[in-house]
Amino acid sequence: MSGAPPDRLSSAVASAIAALGLEHPAVEPLAGGVANASVRIRDARQDLVLKLAGDGTPGLGARAESEIAMQSVAAAAGLAPAVVLADPTRGLIVARHASGRMPTAGEMRDPRLLRRLGAWVARLHALATPPGLPVVDIGARAAQYLDRLAGADRGALPATLLASLESRRRNLPGPARVTACHHDLHRRNLIDDGARLLAVDWEYAGPGDPAADLAACIGYHALGRDAIDALLAGYGPEGEAMRQRIGALGWIFDCLWYGWNGVAALEGLAIDGAEQAALAARLAR
Repeated sequence: MSGAPPDRLSSAVASAIAALGLEHPAVEPLAGGVANASVRIRDARQDLVLKLAGDGTPGLGARAESEIAMQSVAAAAGLAPAVVLADPTRGLIVARHASGRMPTAGEMRDPRLLRRLGAWVARLHALATPPGLPVVDIGARAAQYLDRLAGADRGALPATLLASLESRRRNLPGPARVTACHHDLHRRNLIDDGARLLAVDWEYAGPGDPAADLAACIGYHALGRDAIDALLAGYGPEGEAMRQRIGALGWIFDCLWYGWNGVAALEGLAIDGAEQAALAARLAR
């Protein structure tokens, strides 16, 4: 199981078409993430993408209010598609369709793309966050996931990781600053049209530790030293200053990734079993 149930998705599409006054639109399903469903809706005047959160997303920590606020701020800065309709109670968000394509796994090791991405992240981190949004602590979120897995009797590893995570968090000072962060910078959430990069899927975004944003990108793509150098060079001098902290947060991010996958499975979502096994092996070393 993945994405939102078909009946909820059909209802969301119909209500969006009516609210936006679209005339005889074409509706095309898009490849979505594990937890959400997305469709492209086009008529003669507008080209849009509707994303609907799946039933399990509240249990995964996604927050619709933060997603809408953060994507709107990023869009105003040219970093995300503009939001045209949102209903946080239904987990529905409609944004302008962005032309371009998702970078390939190989391209995520290309120094040219990584320098561009580093500059993109620096621009995001320079934005003011909307007032009232809760600060996102990836260590606290990882602990919540692992605690739930330990309580669900998913083997000894979650409890072992939780104890080590608590120790590492105690020994890691707080961030020097809190900035606007995406918190899920996987290549599947990036669109590259050759001239600019845009990010989608802002459901885990919010104020946070800028080093955590970079650590997530590095962890998702298993970036080596040269690739990390390119990413931080694009970010600028502050990126280099955060290098040690980014390294410390890498293990914590892997805990979060492993925990998210495990909780997603508890919610009945289809996860990548090979990916989860590789994470477990990496964390158990």
